[in-house]
Amino acid sequence: LWNIDPNCSRYDKDLLYAPLEGECKFSNPEFQTTLNFDKYRRLNLIDDNIDERENIIITLGDSFTMGWGVENDETFAYNLQKIINRKIINLGVASYGTVREIKRLKLNKFYEQAKTIIIQYHVNDIYENKSLDINKSYSKEDYDEYFSSRENNSNKIIYILKYYKKSFRLLFSHINDIVFKKKEIHNLNTHLEYLEKVINQNLKDKDKRIIVFLVKEPHQKLIYKKEKNFANFEFLIIDTKKDHFFIIDDHLNINGHKYIAERLANYLSK
Repeated sequence: LWNIDPNCSRYDKDLLYAPLEGECKFSNPEFQTTLNFDKYRRLNLIDDNIDERENIIITLGDSFTMGWGVENDETFAYNLQKIINRKIINLGVASYGTVREIKRLKLNKFYEQAKTIIIQYHVNDIYENKSLDINKSYSKEDYDEYFSSRENNSNKIIYILKYYKKSFRLLFSHINDIVFKKKEIHNLNTHLEYLEKVINQNLKDKDKRIIVFLVKEPHQKLIYKKEKNFANFEFLIIDTKKDHFFIIDDHLNINGHKYIAERLANYLSK
C-alpha cells in the first residue's frame, strides 16, 4: 500500500499522513512507477512552474487523482493541462476522503489562486465524509498506532482480505459481469447527501467554481436522482470501460487517465 510505505508517505498532524517530498518508487505486478512530490502537490516534472498571476485549476481526489500506477506525466490532471492549456495542481492523495481532500486544499498555498476546483469522488469516501471532523489533529502516536497495527497484523489472510477486498471484488465482479450479468449496486443519493454537507460546511466559496465527478466503474450500478441540482457545486458521472483499468489492480491505467482528461476537458468547454 502506497500510504504505509515510509519512502512515500510521512506523518502529518493535520491529515494523519501526506506524501513525502521528493521521489518514491511504487510498484506491483502490473506496473513500476516513480512518483515525485513537492510540499504542495504531485509534480509532472515537465511544466510545474506556476506564475502567481495565473488562473489555475486544482484537482482533489484519492489514488485515482494522485495517479496510482501511472507516471508523473500520465495522470488525468496533467493530461487535462495539456488539452486545455491551463496549469493544474494535482493534490490527490491515496485513500483520502472528501474531508481530508478539502482540508489539504485549504492548507495549500495555491488555494486562493485557483478559480476552479475539480473533486474526484469515490464511493469509499462516504466512510470518512460521514464522521471525520475536518478540524481533527493527529499526534505522532496516532500515526504510529495506525500504521503499526497494519504492519504487525498477525493474521495476514484477514489483513489482505480487509484491505485488498476491492481488488478481490473486482475479479469476482468480472466473473459476475460475464456469467451472471450482476452489478455492484450503490445508492448514490446517500453519498450525495454527505458530500453536499461536507462541501457546504467547508468549501462554500462564491469566487470558485466547484466540479465534482465520479468515475463509474464497469461493475457498478448507481441509483440516484439524475435531475438533482446542488447549490454550491456541479456534479457529473463519467462512465468507464474495463480497458480503462489495470486487470488485477482496480485503478485507472494510462488509457483511463487519458479518457478522464478528455471527458473533463469536454465538460469544461461547455
